[in-house]
Amino acid sequence: MAFTLSFAYLIGGRIPYFIFYTSLVLVVIGFLWARIIGRITAVCYTEASSAQVGGKVKVLIEVKNLTGWPVPWVQYWVQMPATFGLPDNLACYTFSLAPHEKKTFSEMVECRRRGIFTWGCGLLKTGDLFGTFVNSLSVGELRELTVLPQIFDLGHGLETMTGLRPGDSFWSRKAGRSGASFMGVRKYDHGDGISRIHWKASARSQNFLVKEFQKPKLLDCMLYLDLNEENHAGEGPTGSAEKAVALIASIAGAGIKAGYGIGLVVFGAGRGYIPIGYGKGHFALILQTLVRFGQAKGDDFGEALSHELALLQRKCQVIAATGCLNEKLVDGLLRAKLKGQYSSLFLLKLESFADRETNLNERANCLDRLGAAGIPVVGITKDSDLRLVFRGLEYEAG
Repeated sequence: MAFTLSFAYLIGGRIPYFIFYTSLVLVVIGFLWARIIGRITAVCYTEASSAQVGGKVKVLIEVKNLTGWPVPWVQYWVQMPATFGLPDNLACYTFSLAPHEKKTFSEMVECRRRGIFTWGCGLLKTGDLFGTFVNSLSVGELRELTVLPQIFDLGHGLETMTGLRPGDSFWSRKAGRSGASFMGVRKYDHGDGISRIHWKASARSQNFLVKEFQKPKLLDCMLYLDLNEENHAGEGPTGSAEKAVALIASIAGAGIKAGYGIGLVVFGAGRGYIPIGYGKGHFALILQTLVRFGQAKGDDFGEALSHELALLQRKCQVIAATGCLNEKLVDGLLRAKLKGQYSSLFLLKLESFADRETNLNERANCLDRLGAAGIPVVGITKDSDLRLVFRGLEYEAG
């Protein structure tokens, strides 16, 4: 503007002054337009507040022009959850709005990392048609998205927890070992299901008799998860730590579904402990604990597990998942076996997750000791399908 005014003053004439006043009018209009059309609202949210790793959530963005003026351009920068894996965790949407128009954008985004993520704040930028004046406005509010560990369907393979032996599979177990056993019959009471009526006995006695069963003793299981960063390799969703978390979450889910009592101890940034419990609410508590813990420096897993097993009063199944196999860990499992605790170990083979040196001789010696004691070890690699770990795939015990 100063240049245009100086040019008109020095040269004189109608055209320079016409150019000056036209430019002045355009600047004033652009300034006023940018101020007026700044009344835009925007909100970003997901349909669900929680998801699983590998699952997708629907992200919705709603923007509305509150003025009667058209908005030629709008840029909306949104802080997205880190689980989406976007550059700098930012997403940008560019669009225009008619007077009083409301627009909604939606897209399905995959969750790649577990955790509790805060997100939702955004920055709206808009201005005049020429881009001379820009109006910026902070919008949105902080929201939380909880991403749970990935959970795999273990099928019936979890039954092997109650009696896994080298070479065993679920289908080799004796029929009738699990489930209720028949005790006898009794008189029919109001509310008994028709399927429980013993028709032959009822015909003989000329009265309705129903079958009675003895409920099976439910199995209690303690899960021990090692998240000491020294005992893991690889990063992100493909690392051994995330594989171990998914494994423990899947075992817990399958156990709860089968009616087992499940407890959890996590070694990472501190110690997380969930006592043995039952039901969907207890499973949700286990998942929330797994969400909060990540890799961190910690105590030696062998020593920590040995201490935990020594304090374990309840006779139950012990399942541990770790990338470390040393003599201290073996000693702890052997002592637990002498106390009547049945143990299974899931060993993550770190050399498959990253280029890392592994003491194969020490591993072989430890596997020999565990195999001689009848303690099964299941090897887990980067490419292992966790849905098959209980079905004889990649099974080793010495």
